[in-house]
Amino acid sequence: MLLRFPCGQGLRLFENATSGKKPTPTRGAALRAAVETLESRELLSANWFVAPSGSDTNSGSLSSPFKTIQRAANLAQPGDHVEIRAGVYHEAVTPAHSGNPSAPITFEAYNGEHVTVSGADPVGGWAKYSGNIYQASMPGDMGAGNNQIFVDGRALTQARWPNTTVGDPSHPTNATMQSVRGNTIYNSSLNQPANYWKGAIIHMAPGQGWDDQTGTVISSAPGSITISYVWHSGYAVPKAGNPFYLFGKFQSLDAPGEWYRDPSGKLYVMTPGSDNPAGHDVEAKRRLYAFNLNNIHDVTIHGVNLFAATIITNAASTDTVINGITAQYVSEQTIAPTAWWLPPYFGIIVKGAHSVVENSTIAFSSGDGIVVSGTGSLIKNNVVHDTNYVGYNVGAIRVLTAGVTVDHNTVYNSGRHGIVSEVPHTTITYNTIHDVGLVTTEAGGIYTQGINGQGSVIAYNQIYNMHSGGFGQTALFLDNNSSGWNVHHNITWNVDYGLKMNFVCNYNNIYNNTLGATLLSINTNQLGNWNGTSIYNNLLLNRAVFTGGARVTNNYYSSSSSGSAGAGDFASGASGTPVVITPPPTPTPTPTPIPTPVPTTPSAKTKIDAVNYTGHSNVAADGSGGVGYAYNNSWVSYKLDFGTGVSKLTAALAAIHANGKLEVHLGSPTGSLLGTINVAVTGAWNKYTSQSAAVTGLKGVQTVYLVFKGALPGVANLSWLQFA
Repeated sequence: MLLRFPCGQGLRLFENATSGKKPTPTRGAALRAAVETLESRELLSANWFVAPSGSDTNSGSLSSPFKTIQRAANLAQPGDHVEIRAGVYHEAVTPAHSGNPSAPITFEAYNGEHVTVSGADPVGGWAKYSGNIYQASMPGDMGAGNNQIFVDGRALTQARWPNTTVGDPSHPTNATMQSVRGNTIYNSSLNQPANYWKGAIIHMAPGQGWDDQTGTVISSAPGSITISYVWHSGYAVPKAGNPFYLFGKFQSLDAPGEWYRDPSGKLYVMTPGSDNPAGHDVEAKRRLYAFNLNNIHDVTIHGVNLFAATIITNAASTDTVINGITAQYVSEQTIAPTAWWLPPYFGIIVKGAHSVVENSTIAFSSGDGIVVSGTGSLIKNNVVHDTNYVGYNVGAIRVLTAGVTVDHNTVYNSGRHGIVSEVPHTTITYNTIHDVGLVTTEAGGIYTQGINGQGSVIAYNQIYNMHSGGFGQTALFLDNNSSGWNVHHNITWNVDYGLKMNFVCNYNNIYNNTLGATLLSINTNQLGNWNGTSIYNNLLLNRAVFTGGARVTNNYYSSSSSGSAGAGDFASGASGTPVVITPPPTPTPTPTPIPTPVPTTPSAKTKIDAVNYTGHSNVAADGSGGVGYAYNNSWVSYKLDFGTGVSKLTAALAAIHANGKLEVHLGSPTGSLLGTINVAVTGAWNKYTSQSAAVTGLKGVQTVYLVFKGALPGVANLSWLQFA
């Protein structure tokens, strides 16, 4: 037996240690040894060995290993190592004892061998059902939405309409709501007989598409389905253009790589090759957890692979270390009547303080990849991909408590956010994030909302490849009254927006970033104020708009990446070996005073971004860099220098309703009428055309009010204006 030699006292390994009598080992001399000195005792920690060829009646030595990890976990004491030989272990391991800070209990792959702890069990006894569909008994049931079926280590698709690519859940094929009336959804491809889809589950991204949710089909007719769903927001009401798919009905099992389990426990499968499953390794998910560390602390899991299961901890699980694991198909839940906020029970679950997840790969989770609520924890040098493919309002990495560091990770293929932190004192540095927000709109590469970060840092991150409809996708998103954040030395490109801050966002420091974007480098909903926020030394590769109150100075505007400002070059993302860096100093939440530029009045003869108004009433940002949501008598005002005079106003307008007008008034919304644009219908709220009208009586510095007039809501969207 191999032995390790940490020192320790008081571990209750021997009786009568101070009685003068010969000590009696409580676990057997073959497993422990002791060396007595005058002042202290040296205690030898044990190595327990596990192998598929072993037996739980063995001694647990290298030559006589246990068969299950659980047998070793029952015996392991502080300082012990459970050495696991190559193989697949179909079990959920729950240690009986905790380690201590100087002597953790370690579960590790022996000598780097390939070890997998699996939450899935084999399914056999296959018989042909019909055509290429085969059936077998599957008595175990994880519950609605929790089941998964694997063929040769690859997850199949739960039978659905329309069909989608097997093995790529992050890029699903969806149908489109062609029109919606009440709770009835119309699509001409739903051409099956009446009530063919009754009882099916609908998965949809309703309304603005901020998050997906499920409902139930209560009736169907050729060309339509009528659904029941949980209403949770006026922004999440189904409408034309929303994506959806149907599942939970046997008749949708019609393509290779699909499966269906009926309520009686019968499993139906069509393999990817449309052949007999008996010639393959077919498994069904049977356990949620590979390791259950609830109420167990000071445990290390090293070099072990997880399949179809995850690791769970709770608040008592302090100083947990998860290092060098590869986890696939960690969590599955495809039914969520409301998904705006999900409990932290998906992905690798880190709830104990001062815990670490590092040097690992986490892949394929219907929700979070890693969720951390243990203060002082570190999430470092991991690759997290193909998470939240069902589009819930979570992230590949989600931080739920203060004092967490997320460093040098690579995140990609997430249905919504990349890294989420809605708590103070967070450090998010040196991460690479790309291809996120794949199934929802208005996601963030790094996202926070409604919190004072109290000096939190978002720095040295690279974020790219983020696009969607609706309000678009944002690389660095400080949403809904986020204040006290320090955002610096980040690089963004090929995203809709580089940085966005909505509503009241005070005392944020935004500096030395390179913000490339296809729509706007900096965006805002133009509501609230940015008092105390400083925006300086940034390289802005597209237009930028701001909310009032911010100090904006020394930014470099360019269509290329050259310039004296911006993030510069640096290395981010996970590497093949552990990364050791000196973390950047935490900036003070109080911004460095910057001289306020001398205000100037813009020339009316230059193109003015519509969101750079001096006042407004009953309008909001339209999601494409303009002003929208305008009702009859809504207005925006601009203080401009008209020089020696102008005679024409040209504005970029978009409208879907006829008979709208944009009136030009002097000095107030009811002041002298100087001109009127009769707004032309463009066919879409983001399809802008240049429209003009004659104006009179404008010279020198004046404030003009552009007043929207129309009988229908949404008179027009305004992107820019220019006088001549």
